[in-house]
Amino acid sequence: MKQRAPLLCCLIILGSFLVTSCATTIVTAVWKDESFTGPVRKMAVIGIFKTPAIRNSFEDEFARQLRARGVDAVPGYTVVPVDDQSDKDLVASRLKNLGTDYVLVTRLVDKRTVQTYVPGQAYVVPGYYRSWGGYYQYAYTPGYMVQDIYAFAETNIYDVKNDKLIWSARSETEISGVNQELIQSFVKIMIDRLSADAVIR
Repeated sequence: MKQRAPLLCCLIILGSFLVTSCATTIVTAVWKDESFTGPVRKMAVIGIFKTPAIRNSFEDEFARQLRARGVDAVPGYTVVPVDDQSDKDLVASRLKNLGTDYVLVTRLVDKRTVQTYVPGQAYVVPGYYRSWGGYYQYAYTPGYMVQDIYAFAETNIYDVKNDKLIWSARSETEISGVNQELIQSFVKIMIDRLSADAVIR
C-alpha cells in the first residue's frame, strides 16, 4: 500500500493536468427569429479571423459538419477572397449568384486571460525517505500559476435575399490544445445547437 502512494499522487496530478488542458465551449446566449420556419438547405460559411490558415480550416470544418447534417455548405474563402470580405455588397452578390440562401458568419468579439493559483498538494513519500518520526512521512508538491485564455465569439446566420438576421449565438471558449482540435470542438457545439433550434436538421 505504501508503495502505491507516490504512484497515486502522480496519477492525480496527471489527471488534473488533462482536465485543465481540455478545450470547452459554452453557448452563453441564443436568439432566433420566431418567423423563421427552416431548415436551412444551402449556406455559405465565413469565419472572420486575422490568420488566413485558421479562417480556411474553420470554414472547411464548419462546411464539412453541415454537409453531414444535409446542408449544402460552402466555405466562404472559395467564394469571397479575404481582401473582399469587408465589401458587403460584393459578398452578397457572389452568394446570390451561387444560389446560396443563407450565410453563417463567426467573429471574435473579445479575448480574456485569467490567472489562477493552484495550491500544492500533500502526498506520502516512499518508506526509505522516512526518519526522525512520523512528521517526515509527508511531502508537498509546490503550488503554481495557471493562465487560461478565453475567446468570446458571435455566430450569426443571415437570410441573404432579405438581408435579415435569423439566428445568433454568443459563446465562450477556453483556448488550449491545437487549433484544429479547438475548431472541431467549437463547430460541433454550434452544429448541435443549430439542430436543437431547428435551424438545420
